[in-house]
Amino acid sequence: MVTKPMIRTGARAPSPKPAVPAKTTVTTGTALAKPTTSKAPAKGLVFTHNGHRYRLDGMPVTGVTTLIGEGVPKGALIPWAAEMAGEWAMEHLEQLPVMPREEAIREMKYAWRKHRDDAGATGTAVHKMAEQLSRTGEVDADEDLLGYVEGFAQFLDDWQITPVLLERPCGNRTHHYAGTFDMYATSPLLAGGKLVQIDLKTSKGVYGETALQLAAYAKAEFYIDDHGDEQPMPEVHATFVAHVTPMDREGGHARYGDRPLGTSLYAMATSPEEINEHFGWFLAAAYTAKAKKARELLAREPLALPAAVAA
Repeated sequence: MVTKPMIRTGARAPSPKPAVPAKTTVTTGTALAKPTTSKAPAKGLVFTHNGHRYRLDGMPVTGVTTLIGEGVPKGALIPWAAEMAGEWAMEHLEQLPVMPREEAIREMKYAWRKHRDDAGATGTAVHKMAEQLSRTGEVDADEDLLGYVEGFAQFLDDWQITPVLLERPCGNRTHHYAGTFDMYATSPLLAGGKLVQIDLKTSKGVYGETALQLAAYAKAEFYIDDHGDEQPMPEVHATFVAHVTPMDREGGHARYGDRPLGTSLYAMATSPEEINEHFGWFLAAAYTAKAKKARELLAREPLALPAAVAA
């Protein structure tokens, strides 16, 4: 039987343990009680994993990240997409001369999608393993993601993180939005031990617009507990981003550049007052996003001359 070491935080003394091939168990000294099975409420907030959609009281409701994506300009995406097209072209120099023109243009045009989808798949997998590690204290980590999980386990121990709520849907009826936050936690090293919110990111970098996302979750009116019931949102005293990166910069991990190895913590809002300010920014972005359909209806057809003038 193939055995792999159980990676522990703290002293990290290796201990042999049977493991599923291509997986390694990572443990941490921090864990959250295992939840009971969730049930979907007949009313209230419902999240559909297939399609990542929310319904609130039977009506579709837009997610926080969608509102921010459509309400905050992303000028850097244009040169990034062009860079992805250029990289694809350089990687296929030998095929380009014999490739049909339309096919080559199509491949370059959508080269960014593969990079986005690959990064998204990695982020989803890391989030799931980080949640399990936070909830139970251990996780069977895929070998290609082991560096991410080891760094995250070290982060939980170094910062003395005690999870309180993990991956819960939340909503706001007043402003009509929904989302799912990553972690509410406490730490004697953060906000004087008061409740804080931590969002996990595996992106290339950490960006200020995440403050809007965290504020929207913090100002939600309720969250859905493990029984499928609505609970009032607890007060959050500060918000942070945990930038989860691997423990090396080899191969595809080179995209993280000179960012610190492992998981690093970044402050977004250091007080409830700053959270309120960021929430105002979110509402402005949400307003712009929600007006998108109305804007698209403008200037559809040119005006025709009145009949009297046309004659």
